Amino acid sequence: MGRENRTPTGKANVLFRRVARAVAWIYIRLFYRLSFTGLENVPDSGPAILVANHTGGRDILAIHTAIKPWIHWVAKRELFKRKLFRVVLLKLGGIPVDRKKADLTAAREIVSALRNNQIVGVFPQGTRVRPDRIPYVVPRSGAIRFAIKTNSPILPVGISAPFRLGGRVHIAFGKPINLEMPAGNPYDADLLDELAVDVMRKVYALVGYDYRLAVRKGEAPL
Repeated sequence: MGRENRTPTGKANVLFRRVARAVAWIYIRLFYRLSFTGLENVPDSGPAILVANHTGGRDILAIHTAIKPWIHWVAKRELFKRKLFRVVLLKLGGIPVDRKKADLTAAREIVSALRNNQIVGVFPQGTRVRPDRIPYVVPRSGAIRFAIKTNSPILPVGISAPFRLGGRVHIAFGKPINLEMPAGNPYDADLLDELAVDVMRKVYALVGYDYRLAVRKGEAPL
């Protein structure tokens, strides 16, 4: 998979994204009752890293129906294995990442997108999380690392609940977070982990949840 195909921005792909957004808008507004706050906090363009909690596949659709700038979502490589999915996801600007190892190709693509004033979307918990599992899923620090490397603000987004047919879901966009790094090594692993947890705490606070981890990094969840 060549890098030139990773986040295409040609006219055909812009049209494809407009159609996809319109379809998503109809679907989401028809079957779910959404409310939004903090839309004034969303920048018109990047660089920025959108960080959200993950309740399911409809998170992305709902976010795109509410805001104008396009988000390049970082997604697990497994989603790109089927040819049709790969074509669609790449046209939508998705960035595949191998979660099992350091993915330098994905890292370069993320940095390139940010340096080209794009917004990159990340779910630091790495998977969809049921409400009862929230305290047991430790966020990864990749978004923090890229924010530091590219001097990009983090845009926290909280999603109140999983999408249930006809159910209410509130999505809150917080004020951008500009990380202030202490003196020393800004890429210290422990520091990055602490910052990742702090950002997720702010994400969940947007929808009224007091985020407290019940496990530490490396511990098996209960």
